[in-house]
Amino acid sequence: MHITHTLESLSIKTYDDKLFTELSNMINKNFQNTISSKGKVISFYEETEIPQRKYFLKFIKKIYEKQNKDELNIQFAEYKTIKLNYMQKNTLTNVIFAKVYFEDDEVIFRLQKSNNLFFGYLLQTFKNREFKINDSKTRLNIKITSNGDCDILNSLFEKKEYLDFIVDFDKDDDKFDKFKRNFKVKKSAKFINRFSALASLLEDNFKVLDCKIDSSFDDIRQSYLDLVKIYHPDRHANKSENIKDVYRKKFEQIQNAYESLKSFFKTQENFISA
Repeated sequence: MHITHTLESLSIKTYDDKLFTELSNMINKNFQNTISSKGKVISFYEETEIPQRKYFLKFIKKIYEKQNKDELNIQFAEYKTIKLNYMQKNTLTNVIFAKVYFEDDEVIFRLQKSNNLFFGYLLQTFKNREFKINDSKTRLNIKITSNGDCDILNSLFEKKEYLDFIVDFDKDDDKFDKFKRNFKVKKSAKFINRFSALASLLEDNFKVLDCKIDSSFDDIRQSYLDLVKIYHPDRHANKSENIKDVYRKKFEQIQNAYESLKSFFKTQENFISA
């Protein structure tokens, strides 16, 4: 169910034929000044029908909030023209199939083809969060920053119908539950106190790999692979002994830093899984 309202009218749109029939019957039964046609009912304001209108709108509000997990503010709507529309599913212009993945502290949405409207809605929903979009605009990574963001994801996945599109979310519920549990642990004071101190002790290793102390393991691994290509001894076999020695030492330093940080992140994994 989609509801919009202006100063003059309240518009109700639904793809549910049973709900449309129920609501249209209520309107025709309780309101006198109505116009009905196929898939559309309009009820004009009548002062004597205020009690019935309030009851009808209370019913609408209850259905909407149950379906959308969102509060509906329709104050003073009893004084407006009420428009009810049935939207046939075979006339939908935009059905979106979105695969959803969960990695570290990111939720990833993948589409079969780009859809700026849907990605724009997601970025507006997760306003001011870090995000990445690939060149083809079919993949959107959003960084989750709080337990409140996890609640937003819950609401997002429960709400399938939007004003301009319907979304079919394809996700693994077990992985989503694990993602939320892990995120909650990582945001706990116990986790932060323990691993922030340990990360500070390993700060030099982060610097060796050109990473920050709050970098993810994926970022660290990618940086490690890039640096290994640059400093690998085989690439400098034809250079002078002094230069080869400098590159060899740097290569060993990179290897040791990576192994230390790999162990650090493995310890984090074990803590989260415990």
